[in-house]
Amino acid sequence: MIAGNTLRIFQAARNFTFALGLAALLTGAVASPARAAGAQAPTDFVRAFGDRAVAVLSDGDLDARGREAALRQLLNENFDVPIIGRFVLGRYWRSASEAQRTDFAVLFEETIVSTYARQLGRYAGETLAVEGVRQSDAKGALVGSRILRKSGPPIAVDWRLLRRGDDWRIVDVVVEGVSMALTQRAEYAAVIRSSGGVAGLIDRLRIKVTQARSAMAQEASSKN
Repeated sequence: MIAGNTLRIFQAARNFTFALGLAALLTGAVASPARAAGAQAPTDFVRAFGDRAVAVLSDGDLDARGREAALRQLLNENFDVPIIGRFVLGRYWRSASEAQRTDFAVLFEETIVSTYARQLGRYAGETLAVEGVRQSDAKGALVGSRILRKSGPPIAVDWRLLRRGDDWRIVDVVVEGVSMALTQRAEYAAVIRSSGGVAGLIDRLRIKVTQARSAMAQEASSKN
C-alpha cells in the first residue's frame, strides 16, 4: 500500500507522545491528571466503538446513503475530526486563510468519512479483540487491538485516544504499524507542494469528494 521508504518513515514516526501531545497543543486542552471515577475506561471506549461499527457495516437494511449517514454520525461522535484535520494540514494550517480553513474543514470531514469507512469496510464481518492499554498519561491513551479474521493472520490495530474531560476521542488509527493520520499528513503535504499551496489541496479534495458521492450514487442506483 505504501512504498518501502515511506513505510519506514511512518513506522519510525510511531510516537505516542508526539501525536497526542500535538493534538493537545493544537486545542490548548487541559487534561485531568487522572481518570475520573465515572469516566469510561479507554478499552471500553474502543470496544464500544468497534461494536457499533460492526453493527453499521453488517446492517443489510442500510443502503449506501444510509450507511454513510450512520458512519458519519459514528465518526463524529468518536473521532476528534477537527483536531485530526489540523494535524494532517500541519504547518500549512497557520498560513491558510480563514476561508481556506473553513473549506478544508468541510471537505476533510467528507474525506475522512469515506477514508475510514473504506478501511472499516475491509473488515466487515470480522471480530475486533481489544487487548489493553499500551500507553497512558494525562492527555490520552494508546489502546491495542487485533482484528481476528476468518482467514489469514490477525491484523494489529492501535487506537490513539485524546482525553476530553470524562470522554475519549480517537485521534489516530495505526494499522500494522502505519498511522493513518501521518499517512494523510504526508500525502497532503505532497499535494500542497506540487499544486501551488493549500488552494490546490482544497481543489483536489473537492474533486475526491465529488467522485466519492458519484460512486455512492451509482452503488445506490445499482441496488434499486
